[in-house]
Amino acid sequence: MNSRLGDVDYRQTRGIIKQILVTMIAVCPAVQTAISEKAYASESGSTVNEHFQMCSRGSHKACVVDGDTIWLDGQKIRIADIDTPEVGEPKCSSELALGNRATDRMLELINEGPFEIKAWPGRDVDRYGRKLRVLIRDGRSLGDILVSEGLARTLSGRREPWC
Repeated sequence: MNSRLGDVDYRQTRGIIKQILVTMIAVCPAVQTAISEKAYASESGSTVNEHFQMCSRGSHKACVVDGDTIWLDGQKIRIADIDTPEVGEPKCSSELALGNRATDRMLELINEGPFEIKAWPGRDVDRYGRKLRVLIRDGRSLGDILVSEGLARTLSGRREPWC
């Protein structure tokens, strides 16, 4: 009699697990889509309508350091969704050239009109104390534009060489 009850419990458990798996498979794509559409909605963004320039030793009110770093109102901001080649300490001349192009293009994109700065989900600052933010205009990341133009990479969590 005990083995019969054990069989019933096993079958019921298996049935419940199947139902859970089927539900997860059905719901996963919908959840994934919702997450990707709302990826930058974790904090309402602020709209920026400043004229940016290249950073120099002077004011840090609104300037571009490089393709993935800006200053705004005295706050250093790391554009969190991309990685661009280094211009400060490049490893080779091709990295410097591509980094300069990425920097110039980010300056152009920022100055094309108002954009939103939104928090990076899950992390507010990087290890250097820079605010992690995404720049959005018309629902599209300015970083994604650099990626599509071959001037940046989508940030993978670790640095990849540019040389």
